[in-house]
Amino acid sequence: AMNNFLRIERLLLLAGIASCAQVNMNSREDGETIYTNNPVCLKNRCINPLTPGLNDLPRLGSLVWQCSNPGVVQKYLHFCQAAVDYDAAVPSPENTSTALDAIVQAQDSAASTMFVYHLSALGYEAWDFKHQQDRDRDPCVAKIYELVCYTYFPKNQGGCTKGAQIPYLKPCKTPCEKYLEACQVECCDDSAQCVFELTSDLGGGEVSKVTGYVDQKSPSAVCTGKSASSRAGAPLHLLLALFGLQLARLGSDETPKASEAERHRGSKHWMLFVALAGCAVSLQGCSLVVPTHSKANWRRKPDYLIKYEHVPPGQPAAAAILNSCTPGAAAREVCSGHGQCMPWSHVPLKLAAPGESAANLGVAFCQCEPGWADPECRTPRKSQLKAFFLSLFGGFFGLDRFYLGFPVSGLIKLVTLGGLGLWWLYDLVRVGCAPVYAKDFRVSNDLPHWVFVLILVLLFGGGGIVYSLHSYVHYRKLKRAEAEKLLGQTSDRTHSRHSWSVTITGTCCVKLADYQEQLKCYSLLAPFGSFLRRAHIFGGSVLCFSMLCEYGFDGFLASPAFFW
Repeated sequence: AMNNFLRIERLLLLAGIASCAQVNMNSREDGETIYTNNPVCLKNRCINPLTPGLNDLPRLGSLVWQCSNPGVVQKYLHFCQAAVDYDAAVPSPENTSTALDAIVQAQDSAASTMFVYHLSALGYEAWDFKHQQDRDRDPCVAKIYELVCYTYFPKNQGGCTKGAQIPYLKPCKTPCEKYLEACQVECCDDSAQCVFELTSDLGGGEVSKVTGYVDQKSPSAVCTGKSASSRAGAPLHLLLALFGLQLARLGSDETPKASEAERHRGSKHWMLFVALAGCAVSLQGCSLVVPTHSKANWRRKPDYLIKYEHVPPGQPAAAAILNSCTPGAAAREVCSGHGQCMPWSHVPLKLAAPGESAANLGVAFCQCEPGWADPECRTPRKSQLKAFFLSLFGGFFGLDRFYLGFPVSGLIKLVTLGGLGLWWLYDLVRVGCAPVYAKDFRVSNDLPHWVFVLILVLLFGGGGIVYSLHSYVHYRKLKRAEAEKLLGQTSDRTHSRHSWSVTITGTCCVKLADYQEQLKCYSLLAPFGSFLRRAHIFGGSVLCFSMLCEYGFDGFLASPAFFW
């Protein structure tokens, strides 16, 4: 038991060292932040910008904000109505008089836009989460929704009066941490943080500075948000496990003394453990030189706001807009010609005039044709038909997973041969019954449902027939072997001057083997009398291999034989 404790402690300590090999970001003397990569880490949902609305934080912070009356802003909310359960501040228009409902509508539209584009960057279908009940079903989407609404609708400063100018209260770090946890964001260099300050050289002496969220847990008077986070790191759990094992060891009453051989073997184990620990710390083939970089991994990714922007035909890149469904865009320019603009709000903010575009009914986004995806309908979808047949014929080798953009799970599926058939069957039904998510967006719905049902019925029905025939043939072979074995035992026990043979057709005819002279025939009562069977007569007894066969021989009634 003590040796088991020691082995578990070593494994946990080694795992803790490996998990801590992802070095935290540090600052050099010149103030520049440096990062180190974790080579055994897999990136997940590491996109640029890291969080929804992150690039808008400097602009929102530079605006002049006004304190609003309690409950006034909520009356004009549509998209953020479920998230903003507090008195929100509103931006003050510059040198213009704008109605409150128009200001709230503009902020609501901005929040909707960041929500849709961030979901698209993560590979989600934004139109699947138009309604609040759909957003609540996915924890990741729910946290994105909360964070984006906290960003564009900061709360009033405590004790402010109506119309008073107040500072912009950025979201607390708690909503950001909840988003990183729910969406399992991992950039493998510890740059996925909520509290940071980044600077970028724009050239010409201009410097762009992006700061993260307020280093306060919500609820707080200096930031926007609610409910505290319960996020705990994996190294803390490992330390707690090690501490528990130490307590268990101390609580044991007897500690056996180790022999000389055991102590020698234990020293070898510790030497191996120290070598493995050194390799785990460096993770570079036992080399202690760890490469560093000054630009976070998520900032190395392409900016999805630039990737999904719309450049009107014949215009320079400087004329790009974020959404081609904004008012004023010509019908031939929207959605790259692969979709149409549809209103996003649950209730239109105003009625459409005759001939007016749906894009003028508040905020609208592209609803793409079946074979296209992304906010501007420029990304071709993968085929459900191809994924299904790859799963059917190559699922044991993980071809369907590789096609959908999941190489790690595809490799595991290949090594395990489709999870010994269970994983293959699961993916076959999952891919065929409905369009599934690939790495980016859902697959195209090009597999007719009747084709899926027909193939599944033929596959399992044919498999059932083959299995039944195989079981039937195997059963017949077993029964035939038993009958031959019983016949051999009977021949050994019986001694007779004459050996008789019987050929059973529709009747049971007895022939003398020595003289080839027919003696007597008897009709069979069995329903399978047309099948040829062999029988032997020993000492006047007739033994027929047929079901429910009764007949007499020279006044002697033979016993029925059940050797079918």
